[in-house]
Amino acid sequence: MEQISTLEMLPDEMILLICQYFRDAEILYSFFNLNSRLNATITDYCHYVNLMNVTHKQFDFVVTQIIPQISLSIRSFVFNGLWENIMYNELNSIFFHWKLSLMFPQLHTLSLVNFIDRQLNFFLDKITDLMQLVKLDIRNFRGERTEELLKKVLAANNNRLKSVLFDYDSIGFILNGTKHDEAVSYPNIEELIVNLETDKMLEYLFILAPHINRLHIDFDQLSSTSKSTLANISSLVHLKDFQLRSININWSLDEITYILNKMPSLQRLALDLCTEDEDLVNGQNFSSILPSSLVEIHFFIIYYFSRLHSEVITLMSTWPTHIRITCLLDESNAYTVIHTIPCDLPSIIIPAKISKCMLAGSEYTRKVKDLTIFDEQCSTDIHQIVQHFHRLRTLTIGSKNNLEILTFQSTQPIILHLPYLTHLNVKGVCEIFRLVQAAPNLEYLRINLNCLNIALNDVSTCELLQKRIVDLEITHIQEVDSIQLGVVAQKFNHLRDFSLFLKNPKIFVDSLILQMISLWKEKNLRGLYINGSLTDEVSKNFRQWLISHSHLRQEDSFIVKYENSWIVLWLL
Repeated sequence: MEQISTLEMLPDEMILLICQYFRDAEILYSFFNLNSRLNATITDYCHYVNLMNVTHKQFDFVVTQIIPQISLSIRSFVFNGLWENIMYNELNSIFFHWKLSLMFPQLHTLSLVNFIDRQLNFFLDKITDLMQLVKLDIRNFRGERTEELLKKVLAANNNRLKSVLFDYDSIGFILNGTKHDEAVSYPNIEELIVNLETDKMLEYLFILAPHINRLHIDFDQLSSTSKSTLANISSLVHLKDFQLRSININWSLDEITYILNKMPSLQRLALDLCTEDEDLVNGQNFSSILPSSLVEIHFFIIYYFSRLHSEVITLMSTWPTHIRITCLLDESNAYTVIHTIPCDLPSIIIPAKISKCMLAGSEYTRKVKDLTIFDEQCSTDIHQIVQHFHRLRTLTIGSKNNLEILTFQSTQPIILHLPYLTHLNVKGVCEIFRLVQAAPNLEYLRINLNCLNIALNDVSTCELLQKRIVDLEITHIQEVDSIQLGVVAQKFNHLRDFSLFLKNPKIFVDSLILQMISLWKEKNLRGLYINGSLTDEVSKNFRQWLISHSHLRQEDSFIVKYENSWIVLWLL
């Protein structure tokens, strides 16, 4: 009661400021129904509900006690595919068996996170008769990427959806295509972001969404067959915003031309790709293929050239003055990066060796949220690049081949500011202290075991990780005995999820599981994940084996699962 009285004395602005430091579920769990004023103050959190990354106790209370009271006013909701494995029967029936239109009649945006193909296929059957639902946001989707499943997504909610968005972490769909006179179209779709794994069926995607207004795709390359068939389909006359991301294959001017010819009303064009074609980076040639309606262009092109440095600079002079660009040359003269200023792309994959060439300031990188730095790199390379990106949410660094930490002193001071960074993926071995120090909201760390061992031996780095990381994934584990589990358990006190990725998933991890349970038995851990194998004896009755060999009891609430070399243990 004393805490409630203190809250009542605070102005609304102060309460909302405090809420910025909590997750949605934590706010609902802590403040909802304390009094009518607090309910009115946190009303937005009742409209836009995200129950990700909370404890099972908080999740259980919010779902059973609060959601039934506010469900009629919820406009945006995030579903986690993992809930199917961890929820009690009554919770499972609420979210996976009730009709969504009865629960959330005002729902406008639905986000599906960590779903696999089976779950998504089943869940799409529930998305019907929601009169307000027009946006489906799918993240980290895994499993079979069939054409039929994509069609089912586009047709969800009785063909009422206008926006379907898949993030970059989701798998790419394979479009097999069909005869044009048999093709199904979804004229309701106005916005589509999707990853494709195809070499010839871009024209089929155009047929699927003939009224598309905003199209962002990530896929490989046009084949000669696709060029000829693309010429025979109708233009996307409604398309205003097109973005192509393709960094695995080299593109040509001819291929880009074929695509843009089908976009007569295009106003915004964004390209993130690689090329060996000199014509594509020739400003005069490139400008000649742009639609006359275009008002905004952004590109980030890695050009692998065979010319001399001086000739590359001459090539840059071909660009018209109304398209402002810069050229960042690799030290080894193997490639150059040509990009617009500003370069408003949400995601960029950038080579480390151009770090010293980047422009001062962050004007041209202001909208990048997802950054990957590739090639051999040292810590200073990383810092020199990252200093230009102030709005990053995810950062991937480190060459897989790095075997030692490389660092050297820069002649210029480097100031890192990463207030929005929540996910850090470290593939190689490099120093991460300054990155972690600059990221006060960092929560998720995926890190190479060798790099983690070095970080744990550094007091300053270890203290920061201890305070911030709630989701830890350790990769490139050669042997079970090589993991300092005791040290990890001691240092990472706030973990909710802990994952281990063995290089060889056929290694038996029976003893490792028992050790992990023993070390984390007094901690607030929610889930343990290991890609490894169980012996035949253990796998026959995994739950009973745990009860017999660990402190877990029959009456304890926990769920275990062993499938496809993945062991999952949820502590409820």
